[in-house]
Amino acid sequence: MKNSSLFLSLLIFLLSFVFQIQGKSVPVSSTDASILQIKVTVLYPNFIQPWRFKNPEIRQSTGIYIGENRILVPAQAIYFYTNIEVKKPDALKVYTAELERLDADLGLAILKLDDPSFQKDLKPVQFPNEIFLPGTGLVMESKDQRNLEEKKIRMIRLDVEAYASGYVELPYIEIQSEEKLEGIGELVVDVTSRIPQGILYQFKENGMGKMIPSFAIKHFIEGKPFPFKGFRYKPLLDVASRNYFGLRKDDLGVLVAEIYPNSSTSGILELEDVILEVSNYKIDPKGYFDHPKFGKLNLSYLFHNTYDTESAFGKKIKLKVLRKKKPIQLELETKPLNEADIRIPHGNTRFQPPKYLMLAGIVFLELSETYLTEHGNQWRNRVSKELLYLNDFYRIKRKSKEGKIVFLSQVFPLSGNKAYHTTHQVILKTVNGKEVSSLEDLRDIVNQSDSPFIQFVLNDGTELVFKKEEIQSLNEEAKKNFQIQKESNF
Repeated sequence: MKNSSLFLSLLIFLLSFVFQIQGKSVPVSSTDASILQIKVTVLYPNFIQPWRFKNPEIRQSTGIYIGENRILVPAQAIYFYTNIEVKKPDALKVYTAELERLDADLGLAILKLDDPSFQKDLKPVQFPNEIFLPGTGLVMESKDQRNLEEKKIRMIRLDVEAYASGYVELPYIEIQSEEKLEGIGELVVDVTSRIPQGILYQFKENGMGKMIPSFAIKHFIEGKPFPFKGFRYKPLLDVASRNYFGLRKDDLGVLVAEIYPNSSTSGILELEDVILEVSNYKIDPKGYFDHPKFGKLNLSYLFHNTYDTESAFGKKIKLKVLRKKKPIQLELETKPLNEADIRIPHGNTRFQPPKYLMLAGIVFLELSETYLTEHGNQWRNRVSKELLYLNDFYRIKRKSKEGKIVFLSQVFPLSGNKAYHTTHQVILKTVNGKEVSSLEDLRDIVNQSDSPFIQFVLNDGTELVFKKEEIQSLNEEAKKNFQIQKESNF
C-alpha cells in the first residue's frame, strides 16, 4: 500500500512535469505534415536604373505551416515576388500563395492561401516561449516531396544583433553543425522533446549558423510589433572620459551618443547621459550585462527582446542614469520603430522599390544603401564618399523634419544638357532656392514654379539652370533615345 502510494505520487509528479514542459508546446514529429516547399519567382528592381528590372529569378525556401491556411517563411525569400508556389508533402498539386504580413527586422513573413482544401492533413506548428540552451536540436528540412531529413545541430548561446541589416537588434541563437545545412527557414526542434526551438535563417561553410528563437517567432505570429530603444550608445572604456563624466572607479555604464526623434527615449534620455543600469541590471563599459540564464548580453536585449516575462513589449523599463554627474532614476515605455523616421533605407529593402524622377534628361534618386551596394563588391571604393558617409551615420532622422537624401544620379547625354554630362552622385541642395525633402517634393517645386527658369543647386556648388519649357522636351528626347517609358515611377 505504501509502495502504491509512493508510485502514485511519483506518477503525478512526472505528469505535472511533462505538462509544464509540453502544456504550452506541441512536439513536432518527423511524420507530421508541417514542413512545406516554397518556390518563389522574383523580379528584382534595378536600384541604379530604377526604370528597369533585373532578370527573373527562382528562389527556394522552407515553409512552416502555422494553421488557418498560413505559412511562415523567411522574408528574404519573397521580396519582390511575382508568384509564390507551395507544395505539400506527398501531393502533386501546386498551390498559389500571397503575402499576408512581413516583418523586415525579424526577417520573417506569413503567406496566406485562399484554397480551403490546402489545410487538409496539415498539422500546425506552435512556437512556445521555452528555449533549451545550450542543447542539441534537429533541423527538419524537406529535400523532396516524400522524404523529410533531420540533421543534428548544437544550440550554443543566445546573442543580440540586427537581422539581415535591419534596424532593431533582436535575439538570435548561435548554432553549430558538422552537417551541410541551407539556412532557408528550416524548422529546428529540441532533440529530446521535439518542441520547436526556432527557424534557421543563416548557415555558413565554417559550420556556424544562426536561428530565430521561438519566442520571437511567437510574438510575430501573434501580430505584435517589436519594441525599439531609439538611441545609440558609445562605450566608456578610457579613464579620461570616465573621469570627465563623473564616474567613480567602480562605476560601470555607457554614454548616450544619439537619440532618435519621436522614439521611446526621445524626451526622456539626454545626450551625454551615462546609462548605469537597465531593469536593475548593471551595464558594463562595453554595453553588456550578465543575464542569469543566457550569460553576457548586449543591453539592447533589455529593450528589444520578447522573451516571456522578460519582454520589454508593453512595459515600462527602469533606468538608472548619471546626468551631469548626478544619479537619477528614469522610466520609459518602448515603442516600435516608426518607418517614417528611416531617412536612408539600408540593408534589406523593406519591400520598397526604388523611386526615380527625370527632369531635363537628368535622373534624381533618393539615397538607399541598396543603391550603393549595387556598384559591386568594392562598392565602398566606387561610390561618392559623401553618400557613403551619410549612409553610415545618418540612416535614421536626427531631426523630425529631416527628409530623404535626394541626389543627382546620372545625366543622359543630350545636346540640351551637354554642360552637365560628367555630373553624377551629387546631393541636390535646393531648387529655385527651396530645400528638397523627397522626390515628390522636387516634382511639386518644379511643376508649381512661376519662374521661367529652374535652377538646381548641388552640394558641391554646381548650378544647373534650364528654361522650364526645356525640361519636358529634354525628357521626351531622353525617353525616346534611351528607351525609358516614364519620367517617374511614383
